[in-house]
Amino acid sequence: FFQGLASSSLASPMRLALLLASISGSATASDATSWRSSFDKRYDAVVLGSGPKESLLASLLASNGKSVLQLEPRRAPGGVAASLDLGQLYERMGAPGEKPEPKLKLGTPEEYSADVAPKVLMAGGKELEMLVSSGLWQQMDFRRVHRSFLYRTKPDGSSDVHRVLVTAEDVLKTRSLPPLEKPKVVLLLAWLDKWDESVPGTYVAGRLSKKRLPLGKMSAASFFRYWDVAPETAQLLSAGLGEAPGAPTRPLRKRTALDLVRAMKRYRGSFKTFQYMTSPYVYPVKGSGSAFARGAAKVLAQHGGASLVGRPVDGLMYRPDGTACGVTSEGVSVEAGCVIAAPEHAPEAVETSYSVVRMYALLSHAPNKCKDARSCRLLIPAAQAGRKHDIHLVCSGGAHRVAPADRWLAVVSTRVEGDTAGLSALQVAKRELAAAIPLLRPTRKIFAEVSPVYAPRADAASSGVCVLGSCDETSTFDSLVADVEAAYETVTGEPLQPQ
Repeated sequence: FFQGLASSSLASPMRLALLLASISGSATASDATSWRSSFDKRYDAVVLGSGPKESLLASLLASNGKSVLQLEPRRAPGGVAASLDLGQLYERMGAPGEKPEPKLKLGTPEEYSADVAPKVLMAGGKELEMLVSSGLWQQMDFRRVHRSFLYRTKPDGSSDVHRVLVTAEDVLKTRSLPPLEKPKVVLLLAWLDKWDESVPGTYVAGRLSKKRLPLGKMSAASFFRYWDVAPETAQLLSAGLGEAPGAPTRPLRKRTALDLVRAMKRYRGSFKTFQYMTSPYVYPVKGSGSAFARGAAKVLAQHGGASLVGRPVDGLMYRPDGTACGVTSEGVSVEAGCVIAAPEHAPEAVETSYSVVRMYALLSHAPNKCKDARSCRLLIPAAQAGRKHDIHLVCSGGAHRVAPADRWLAVVSTRVEGDTAGLSALQVAKRELAAAIPLLRPTRKIFAEVSPVYAPRADAASSGVCVLGSCDETSTFDSLVADVEAAYETVTGEPLQPQ
């Protein structure tokens, strides 16, 4: 499909076809020379779009010896995923003509940098390895996320928020476990400390009656039964410490014990990656939307490539076999081994999978029940909110320079489950995110947006372009990394091997 990436010459003759409608935006006279010089060479890949997925994939290809040209037709680095200042938030999601009211005391527009779809990075495992391997880690300023929380509904029906249980100290102090459950969880965590997937002897568990746990064959439900923990405790540990990456909380009987234990081990291990970690997550200063694009521009330049922002795309060039081999911009063509595109740049090759609703809340306090959190990630498991899909919350302020020092920006997201006909985005958000709203009160200003999530069509290969999907509703990098990893293998024909 993308054999052109490895080839040193292009099939001839090439046919020009307009795949994309002309995208608005034009370069200024001052950059005319530089962009034309970037079109003078042949690249291994041209990437259309500069969101986190496109920027990560472009950087990985460049760091692995490929020459890459990244084009962003929009004027802001990050394109449709660009971080927004306060004025841009109002313009995009506010009422027509609405502007910040001085009485709200929100601060200046430039003090805000809101990600459209914020995602925190777990500081351990494949995600971190991929960022380091791509060269992006060295170009971006990541800072620790202060807290990681889990939401639950108490037996009396009231809501509660508590820190994810990671250490024996957390277990002994928590109010989320009955006293008789705590010793059992402490024993489980002590076993997890010693478990090593590559060492068979560490699969043995039990104080009096030793047993080798067949983690690959037993379910997560059976694993918890072995430790004699109550079903409520098992759900608490699975949703928090053993959260299934990038997916709704799954029934324990449908999850393997090995998948659960790997997740719990990764979560706990991420606290040891850097000093003074109080959660397993890190997040880039001023958000990831534009930071990824700016970082990718530096990585590409280091490896003989280029990144051009505000460069309109007229169409694609094709080989006789139907695979894309370049693009045109204002009548100038550039050749490439393959073309990679964000979904908005290949509309005929994608379809809507579902819709996501996001609420953006400007606060003068940390989310309620999150205590002293300067920044946090909070998960509301679907079962705790009476839903089919989890609710995700990411909140920060001055700690990551996404809001003024005395303000917080909370972004809450989930999949839309009900009918949206005749409803505004804010009405949909208040219905779908009802469990999270009490955590945000009082708010200074709320915005909402409902967005389709696009995925490549089953016949997307016939377009001759490698198309990436939209970012989903989750607040971690897991699903993003999985999509990029799959696309890398599609393009190069080789699995990604982080260096």
